[in-house]
Amino acid sequence: MKETELFKQIDEFIEKHEKDILSDLAELISKKSVKGPAEEGAPYGRGPRNALDSVLAIAQRLGFSVNDGGGHVGWAELPGEEKDHLAVITHVDVVPEGDGWNSDPYVLTEKDGWLIARGVCDDKGAAILSLYAALFLMQRGTPLRYGLRLLFGCDEECCMHDVPHYLENNPEPLFCFTPDVDFPVSVGEKGIHSNGGFYSAPVFKNISEFSGGNASNSIPGNASCIVNVRGRSFKPMKGITVSERQDGRYLIEAQGVGGHAAHPDGKHNAIGILTDFLLENDVCDAEERTFLELMHKIHVSGYGEGLGINCEGKLLGRLTSIGGIISQEGAVLRQDMNIRYPECISGAEITAALEKIAAEHNARFEAVEVLEPFYISPDYAPIQTLVESYSDVSGHEGKTYTLFGGTYARRFKNAVGFGPGDDFTPRPSFVASDHAPNEASYFPVMKEALKIFIVALIRLEELPPSAYVRAD
Repeated sequence: MKETELFKQIDEFIEKHEKDILSDLAELISKKSVKGPAEEGAPYGRGPRNALDSVLAIAQRLGFSVNDGGGHVGWAELPGEEKDHLAVITHVDVVPEGDGWNSDPYVLTEKDGWLIARGVCDDKGAAILSLYAALFLMQRGTPLRYGLRLLFGCDEECCMHDVPHYLENNPEPLFCFTPDVDFPVSVGEKGIHSNGGFYSAPVFKNISEFSGGNASNSIPGNASCIVNVRGRSFKPMKGITVSERQDGRYLIEAQGVGGHAAHPDGKHNAIGILTDFLLENDVCDAEERTFLELMHKIHVSGYGEGLGINCEGKLLGRLTSIGGIISQEGAVLRQDMNIRYPECISGAEITAALEKIAAEHNARFEAVEVLEPFYISPDYAPIQTLVESYSDVSGHEGKTYTLFGGTYARRFKNAVGFGPGDDFTPRPSFVASDHAPNEASYFPVMKEALKIFIVALIRLEELPPSAYVRAD
């Protein structure tokens, strides 16, 4: 079949299924799938399990065979002639919605072509697109060389513990891509040092109920605390609201600019704003001040300068470092950390640096999750196939890049990030990107992404097994 005829068939398919895509996406969006307490059959909580059940029900209705994977990673699949299979992995869990939405975050809302909801671009939209891309291959009627498995993870936003469980019980795919990035193709990812944190000594008496942030991998837009002093005035500071309570204490609230931890430019961490206000107004004693000065070093930059870990690699770029969640238990503050690091520093070196600076401030640092960086050569044949598919459909030049964030690609031997985001469509003021309030995707861009996915999958199916052997 000539490529022009194939592209025409894909366009007709997308037009025919446009309403179904929107309906299925709305159904999946309606499942609030923030991680929660483990239950039987729901290792990451009832929310992600409900979303997994929802997407598998959609897949089954479309004609796929499905498996729930015990609630870790479920899948829908098509058989192939070879023993090896290709995979596409998306995720159905989301970060908490947070404040600042202009509409219900769990009701798919359309405005001027933009689809607004929590998870629409990270990553439920891609989950639905992957299903309809595979549906085209199913309805095309051409036997597949390699089986195709569409994977739906339930723990991407927290620790990605779902994929190791999946791989303990299932074979590695021959090649996999995750549509959880921007086009064209992400071939490498920074290391991730996450879920660890700084702990103060039990010294906080003048400050209580310190809280901020709702996800480790999000820059918090709001933070607050209670100041246990009475009858005093405060120096004003931008982003700070002070309210006197009935008991005479003061509620201090900070408003910043939130967003994804991997992209600190243009963001303003509310915890840092609140910390600087407390220091500037001297509402803390000497022991409290010691830890707040450490907090200032954490939040003074999104690139680790205050902690002495700033660096930039030739392959993976600049290190980023943010404090995503702060909490208080009794007299102890805990500041969660999320650090994305390039190849010029190791996870062990970061841990050592943070332990040292913590000790200098009468605190301690505990590391929890450390994932090292990865990189695949852009010359790898399946990567070139993805790049060419993107260029042929979009008309834009296809180039590989490396990623600030972390995706499922790092959990597989042969995996990359591939769409569906687009850098060419400006966002109007009423929408935002992933992890922020008013998260949105532009539906015309989503439809083009679906076309790109279909073309890419057809071409990946045509590659011989030898093309999937990496030189490295």
